Amino acid sequence: MKRWFEQRHAPEPGSYLCDIDEVGESQVRELKFGTDTHMPFRMFIYNDAGTLRAYMNACPHFNVPLNYLAGELFTTDRRQFLCMTHYAKFNLDDGRCSEGPCEGEGLEVIPLRFDGERVLVGD
Repeated sequence: MKRWFEQRHAPEPGSYLCDIDEVGESQVRELKFGTDTHMPFRMFIYNDAGTLRAYMNACPHFNVPLNYLAGELFTTDRRQFLCMTHYAKFNLDDGRCSEGPCEGEGLEVIPLRFDGERVLVGD
């Protein structure tokens, strides 16, 4: 699979994503770029106790979005992200697959940088 920045419609470094306060603690904010196409670039930002982490929303097993419904990215106990297609489970803190068909692989990390309260794509 191509790296996140090689994907069609991937945001450029420095692109504005959201404000920090738009991602509640233990919540995700999903983003799509190239929404006028049938294959937009999908990503999400997760607030891990005040630390924001961003991942490409694509299962490394088959390159499909993890979720069918907005915000439904977690296991029932909310301790991991879950691919609704393959039931692969991913660690919240590093995106590594701990269980499922892509065990040992991981979600593609998207670097972030901050400009005051603004969250931007990092370099």
